[in-house]
Amino acid sequence: MRAVTILCAVSAGIIAFSFSSSGCKKQDKPSTPAGDVQEQPSPQVSEQQARPSARRAAFTAENNPTTLAGRGEPSLDDFFRLPAWIYVDGKEGKFIEREDKPQVQWLIEEPVGFSPTFRVEAYEPLLGTPKDFTCQLDTVDSPEASTVAYSFQANPGTFRIGHEYSLLKPGNDFTIRNRQSGDVVTEIPLLVPGTYVLWAGIKNLEAGKEGLAITYFTVAEGSGQ
Repeated sequence: MRAVTILCAVSAGIIAFSFSSSGCKKQDKPSTPAGDVQEQPSPQVSEQQARPSARRAAFTAENNPTTLAGRGEPSLDDFFRLPAWIYVDGKEGKFIEREDKPQVQWLIEEPVGFSPTFRVEAYEPLLGTPKDFTCQLDTVDSPEASTVAYSFQANPGTFRIGHEYSLLKPGNDFTIRNRQSGDVVTEIPLLVPGTYVLWAGIKNLEAGKEGLAITYFTVAEGSGQ
């Protein structure tokens, strides 16, 4: 897997989500392998396929993933202590280090399915209950030289923290845009084997608080649906 370090991008302010009707935007995107875009047949994916999971108890200062990784209590101002986390196919990630330097991304080591679900959890003492959501899905590395670049935006006030959504077809409350063609689509083709990154912004408009979550995950041959 080709390593893509996003620490510099984050600290330089390159990731800049905007909550607007055109979908989430940022000024740049992560490096992706060269190659032609390989469109896959449109999958028959239903938002009802999202596999439900039991709603966890609210995170505390002691039991949240950032604190448990030894980084201290989550913060809205420190990119190494993110206050939100994206689970993919119900799988939890872990914060990593490279050359003894902490990285901002949460890495899910176990492969996920070709049509995974995602769930966002937030540190409620800081963020309360965010109901606005934007994200981007990008290819980090793909043996098939396939490049995925989509943006998602939930309709204002409709996003549900802790809810399991289909990543490929999250439902009518979302606008999905293919960032390569500019087209608005209703669903995403099945993911091919490779490594992907989800960067998400969540916002609590009532409290004036917003947070960032960044998760890397892998789809492998034989991962299943």
